[in-house]
Amino acid sequence: MKKLSKFLILSLIIILSCSDDDNIVEPVTMIADAGTNQEVEPLDVVTLDGSKSQGPSGFTYEWTYSGDVLESEINFEGKTTVNPTFIPPKNDIYSFTLKISSGSATDEDQITVVTSGAIEIGGILNKDTELINIQPDASLPDYIVISDLVVPSGITLSIVEENVIIEFEENTGILVETGGTLSNIDETIPEGLDTEFLGKNGWKGILIDGGSIGLVDAKLENGGKSKFTGYEEAAVVTFAGEPTTLLEFSHNEFINSYSYDILVVGNVDGPGRVKNNQLSYSIPIKSPITFMGYWSSSEPNLFPAEFEYIHLKPSGADIKDEISITFSFTSGGKFFIDGDFWAGSNIFFHGGSTIYVKEGGSIVSDLYLNTSGTEDNPIIIDGLNSAHWKGIASARNTRAFFDYTTINNAGYGLIKVGSYEATVPAALSTSIDGHFTDCEIINSGGYGYYSRTEGNIQAQFRINNSKFVNTELAAIRVNVKNVESTIISKNHNNIFNLGENVPAILIDEGGTPRLPWYGLGDDNFYLIDAEIEYYNKFVLEEGVILKFRSDRSLIRNSINNPIEINGTSTNPVIFDGELGTPGSWGGLFLGCGFRINNLIIKNGGGFLLPNASEKGNVIHAFNGSSDEVLEFKNSTISNSLGYGIVIEQPTNDFDFEDPSKNNMFENNTLGDIIKP
Repeated sequence: MKKLSKFLILSLIIILSCSDDDNIVEPVTMIADAGTNQEVEPLDVVTLDGSKSQGPSGFTYEWTYSGDVLESEINFEGKTTVNPTFIPPKNDIYSFTLKISSGSATDEDQITVVTSGAIEIGGILNKDTELINIQPDASLPDYIVISDLVVPSGITLSIVEENVIIEFEENTGILVETGGTLSNIDETIPEGLDTEFLGKNGWKGILIDGGSIGLVDAKLENGGKSKFTGYEEAAVVTFAGEPTTLLEFSHNEFINSYSYDILVVGNVDGPGRVKNNQLSYSIPIKSPITFMGYWSSSEPNLFPAEFEYIHLKPSGADIKDEISITFSFTSGGKFFIDGDFWAGSNIFFHGGSTIYVKEGGSIVSDLYLNTSGTEDNPIIIDGLNSAHWKGIASARNTRAFFDYTTINNAGYGLIKVGSYEATVPAALSTSIDGHFTDCEIINSGGYGYYSRTEGNIQAQFRINNSKFVNTELAAIRVNVKNVESTIISKNHNNIFNLGENVPAILIDEGGTPRLPWYGLGDDNFYLIDAEIEYYNKFVLEEGVILKFRSDRSLIRNSINNPIEINGTSTNPVIFDGELGTPGSWGGLFLGCGFRINNLIIKNGGGFLLPNASEKGNVIHAFNGSSDEVLEFKNSTISNSLGYGIVIEQPTNDFDFEDPSKNNMFENNTLGDIIKP
């Protein structure tokens, strides 16, 4: 048994020792090594490393990718090389598998690349740049601006995904130069992409220096803390250059701005609008007044709960400001007009708006002017900090309508804007149709309202239910013809709270009346500064007080059109001189029929009236038919520097002293009545 074993062993040794070396098959060694896991920042160029893989000469590499981000978005190149590259566009986990092959022999290894953190950006862009949402955590920034980010000519900086957060280090911002563009508008929708610009410790803002901007649905937080080089004021968004192209600027929200939300220091052009933005600073917008052409009255910008005003700079007295739409001063807004505003476009003041005017400034409209206040939402137009300003004027024959509007502290100085040059100071001046209803003019340094209509032209500017308080000159100044179109109705309900001897209405030259004049309440009076000869029927209702300048009188020569005075015992009609002393006006010349009841006429006889033989309060020179109805009763004739009544020859015989007429004569210097 032992021998057999030895034989077998020996045979085996012989067999092995006699075998052919060419028939020996060596095992193949394959070891794939995809390198170590990496942590990088988004948009870094990442190189994978399979160089430590082992295998026979000539083995091949094949890299495959798996992850939530699509392969088409990572720019994966060199998949069959030892060192492929890719660019992770956002924070995520990117997994790769390396497979090496030699014949049928293979081996695999895996690696992960983790991207995290925000991308630091700054300096001058040299190519079009798209900013995307790279941070899964919505509370963390996607980009951090570490120095001013400059968008030069020909370059576009686009935000192309929702919820991109751009954080700014202190004293940094975005500068868009002429020919550059900043936009977060998705043109395929079209709609803005939610974007946030913020600086935890404040940041400069966005300066569009001749470039283009399209910004919608963005938040701009803590901006406007510092100025851009070469600019005098800071702002969150500054439109500068010649011009800035406005693609769109709407539905943006400003939060905790350090200075103006929007500052315009250059010209603006383009198809966009500045609308429905939520503003935050105490002076949210400072701009030329023509920038209002980019606002929307249907989608107005939204003001902070507490703010000073929108600062609007007109072009001045020699340059007309015109826009393609109406100058619309929106409800709830407070606006400071910084100088003389010559409007070549319609002006519309919405109810609830407040307009401040620079000291010495004025508002002059070439076209339609409307203030549409309501009882609950009145309009206030005042000097800034109650400063004195010149007033409002319609420069041409255009319509002007005022409802529930208060005009304060105007009428100081003569308006001179463009070709319009005022001849008298007034808080409000118009020349044709419109109305002034439920309004107030307070503390005017001149007239309250002045109607510039001259001659026999009749305007239709009605003043009703309005109040005039403490005007330096007359509350209203009109010509003769336009008394009836200014104080048109018996129930005009106007209130005059004026200083002593200040007239409610000053009447100057021009035209003849056709409708009655009505009382003005209390001791308020019409001051006559015109040599008036009336030809139409002239009616004065109860409570009318006429005072005449010293060289003025009232002359009636129309036989067929009588004068009618309808005073009452408790509310008589009064004729007097402005100075209230005997002889302080000429008197009443009756060359017509008359129906006079409860008239107090005094202090006339200051000079000889035409065709009169003597001076007196009343000159009776009517030569009509004997059956003409004449009436002069319940009246008082007093304090004439001449006679009370002068009866001329020939005249219609009328007995003024008939006791049934109940007339009284007092203190007439030369006597009560003189007859031929």
